[in-house]
Amino acid sequence: MKFLSTLVSIAALTSVVSANTCNQIIANSGFISSYSILTDGTVPDIPGICGGLWDNLKHFSDCIGVSASTCESYQADPGRLLWKFENGANCNAGMVESAWWEATKNQWGSITC
Repeated sequence: MKFLSTLVSIAALTSVVSANTCNQIIANSGFISSYSILTDGTVPDIPGICGGLWDNLKHFSDCIGVSASTCESYQADPGRLLWKFENGANCNAGMVESAWWEATKNQWGSITC
């Protein structure tokens, strides 16, 4: 019986956890990484958070050469944050996830790229 109540509690908690998405695409024979991160819910002060994301990404020398970049409110659902950019493939998912954590402290959920 205790197992069943624990299972029900876990199921209830998982249903309220937001799920941000992070997609990474490697292109040009493995030389380019393209990232697209979209929050599941509303993020206040998107310009401020975006500034923190870019600043924290620059802490990694492999992530300095950003191109095709945007960080803004998602047009299809205003209030959700959309962060997209391309970089050399050495700018890896762990670096992007770290920049996210440093800028947001996962206040609006974590990302896994």
